[in-house]
Amino acid sequence: MNKLRRIVAWLTVLVIAGLLIAMLVSGIMGSPYFYVFLFLTLIVPMILWVFMWFTRLVNGESEVIPKEDMERLNQARNGQEQTEESAGEPAEKEQL
Repeated sequence: MNKLRRIVAWLTVLVIAGLLIAMLVSGIMGSPYFYVFLFLTLIVPMILWVFMWFTRLVNGESEVIPKEDMERLNQARNGQEQTEESAGEPAEKEQL
């Protein structure tokens, strides 16, 4: 897993560096694509950060939700699903 993270990290650095270089070159040359590269240079790192944060959250490695709490939540969900299946009819959910 560490090797995969390193590869993804290097690819991310290369993509961001490529966007920066493309933005600078298009800005110097007066290309109409300058604003596209500027937008991508700002948005791509944010999207990648959100993606990495979400994967840590789902895997239980996040500081937002401790792993123990996530395991208890999953156990409670599994227990609830088993009771609904054993009842034969799906339980009605309350609407707020």
